[in-house]
Amino acid sequence: MKTRTFCWRLVPFVLGAAAILPFSPSSVQADSRAKQRVAPAVPMRAQPFDLEDVRLLDGPFRHAMDLDRQYLLSLDVDRLLHTFRLTAGLPSSAQPLGGWEEPKSEVRGHFTGHYLSACALMYASTGDERLRDKGNAVVAGLAECQAKLGGGYLSAYPEEFIDRVEALKPVWAPYYTLPQI
Repeated sequence: MKTRTFCWRLVPFVLGAAAILPFSPSSVQADSRAKQRVAPAVPMRAQPFDLEDVRLLDGPFRHAMDLDRQYLLSLDVDRLLHTFRLTAGLPSSAQPLGGWEEPKSEVRGHFTGHYLSACALMYASTGDERLRDKGNAVVAGLAECQAKLGGGYLSAYPEEFIDRVEALKPVWAPYYTLPQI
């Protein structure tokens, strides 16, 4: 297995939650270029707004949002972290999630990143602090796994999957899955 350097950093997420994002000098350079604005060729008719500035009233959209919130709150943090802990060599007694998150799946860990994004967006949309707390708990668990793995790597699958890509051996999609967290 090759030794790789993966640099990750915890960055502010939404109102107190955090996300683990890749960091490299080139990403800082890209960030500074992104700040250079170009005047639109066509005048904007719609303006962006923060999710915190809007609250849905009773109706079908609010009902759908409430169902989504119940689902996010129903997921167990330990189950979301299960395969990350196993990969890091940490104990886990959680019942594994199924489907793509099943411990033998080569795309395991993918859903956890989507879960963090969903919690952040739902927290911004509702102000429900339970979502912020669940997101923070996932991030804390991921940070524990990253510390145990050392070297900045963080994933629910071993670096060997990346080695297989580079050796042109069969493997699902580690380079696609890695940035999802």
